[in-house]
Amino acid sequence: MNYELAKQLKEAGFPQTGEFFYTENESICNSKDVGVHKPTLSELIEACGDKIICLERGLKSGWFAFPTRRDAKPNGNGDTPEEAVAKLWLELNKK
Repeated sequence: MNYELAKQLKEAGFPQTGEFFYTENESICNSKDVGVHKPTLSELIEACGDKIICLERGLKSGWFAFPTRRDAKPNGNGDTPEEAVAKLWLELNKK
């Protein structure tokens, strides 16, 4: 997950807890005041709660995360499982 996606999560209200935060140049810092939390896959899945049912690898490339019904919108996709679930969380938490 890149800094921009982690920043989008922060701006959308994703919990900023954890041991490490990343600054815009991807360096590690210990302060959420100057950085953004780069959540683990476990943290992302937990944050989606019972709204996520499926995480799968694409046939050729990429990953897809689906909400409670596989054919339902929204869904998330990305180059990594973390990106796919992060994008699903963002879709599920749009205001």
